[in-house]
Amino acid sequence: MKLSIAIMILCAAFAVNAKAQTAAPQTIRANVPFTFTVGDKTLPAGVYTVRILNPASDRKALQIRSEDGHFSAIIQTVAVKGSLADNAKLVFRRYGERHFFAKVQLAGDSTSFATTKNHTERATERALKHPARNTEIAAL
Repeated sequence: MKLSIAIMILCAAFAVNAKAQTAAPQTIRANVPFTFTVGDKTLPAGVYTVRILNPASDRKALQIRSEDGHFSAIIQTVAVKGSLADNAKLVFRRYGERHFFAKVQLAGDSTSFATTKNHTERATERALKHPARNTEIAAL
């Protein structure tokens, strides 16, 4: 009887540990070679980590943070179903020389997490009078 209880406690401990590991925030790292805008913040070129702050939510919040920790932004996203990605990637919408963070997709996932265009991006698009072109950055 005591052995059965000990085995159940041990199994429960492994189940909690496995759940904690899968709930860990997913992070990708990428070298962005240009200045870009995230929400209302403009971030310089550099190495950035992108982390999902609330993995259990259906509307993911992303933290985009420079490797040295000096620059960061947090943005709300919506899930968009698409094709399966072999590698993690960041996608930016480009208008002339201005880049706006558009979405992130994790390796092995068919869902990407996309941002909506804010006032600044829409104004940039209208001023240049042409649609955005996407620029992809593969994560490291």
